Amino acid sequence: MKKIHIFITVFVLHNLITNVFAQTDTAYIGTFEKKKYIQLYTGGFSRKISFTPIKENKEHQISLSPNSSAFLGFILGLKKITLYGDITIPQTAKLSRKETNIRAFSFFLSHFKNKWGGTGFLSYNKGLLMREENSMMMYSNRNDLRKITAGVHIYHIFNGKKFSYIAANSQQMLQKKSVGSFILMLTPSYKIINSSESIIPIQKSKYHLTGNTISKLQLISFQFKPGYAHNFIWNNGFYFFTPSFYMGTGGDVQQLATSDNKELTTNMNIGYRAKFITGINKPNFFATLEWLYDHSQSYIYKTIYKNTYNEYSINLGFRF
Repeated sequence: MKKIHIFITVFVLHNLITNVFAQTDTAYIGTFEKKKYIQLYTGGFSRKISFTPIKENKEHQISLSPNSSAFLGFILGLKKITLYGDITIPQTAKLSRKETNIRAFSFFLSHFKNKWGGTGFLSYNKGLLMREENSMMMYSNRNDLRKITAGVHIYHIFNGKKFSYIAANSQQMLQKKSVGSFILMLTPSYKIINSSESIIPIQKSKYHLTGNTISKLQLISFQFKPGYAHNFIWNNGFYFFTPSFYMGTGGDVQQLATSDNKELTTNMNIGYRAKFITGINKPNFFATLEWLYDHSQSYIYKTIYKNTYNEYSINLGFRF
């Protein structure tokens, strides 16, 4: 898969850090003299969308995924702009370029202060890989599928005066003492999957969704996930470990379309997210290990629609 990531975070970095620092307890949170940085990172990710029949055997489950692979990238933090970019590492994808021509594109935009923050996301998949339960074939190409996902994670950090989300997640501030905070995560999102044929293979359509051949599925969702994060600190913040966990529920507005009919319904969704970050955060450099797992699921007629994302990375940054 030719995977392109373009991440652009636009803000006045000096004003952001100054603003945050003015509203925090300096006994718990500090800043660094060097504001600019270059960060290199490598890692891998996997995403899976699954359609599982509620009442039928799991042998009728369908799984869709991008042609995920390991990645290598950089972050350049300057005074007024932060730029991100990464590329896939050759020979690490599920299928080689000769075996598939599916493509993916993603875009992220982030902004955080001491008590509030947000990460917007947009992704587009031109084709997906499909795996069927008990199938002899590991993956098959679904070039007929198109998928768009857009939304924003909005965070409210209740103990923003002492707990630094920025220190834990991007190492651009210093957490001096161990402290935690309850965090409320709100996620409005929009998803659409469509096919020129049928999202579910025609021979299995009767076990899924409305039981008909569905060519388009749209979800407008809202999810409310309370959570908690804790910065465990050693040696005045130079060494840290930050686990966080969120879990909650919400609702969907769901529209399903066949070639000659549309059905609109509503139902609940549930989701949870876990993240662990550990590393070194010093005046001249920082290094971290990160792991993220995100799961959400919706109930659509006969089917449980699950979306899972798993990512790990190694990061090394230098301040200047």
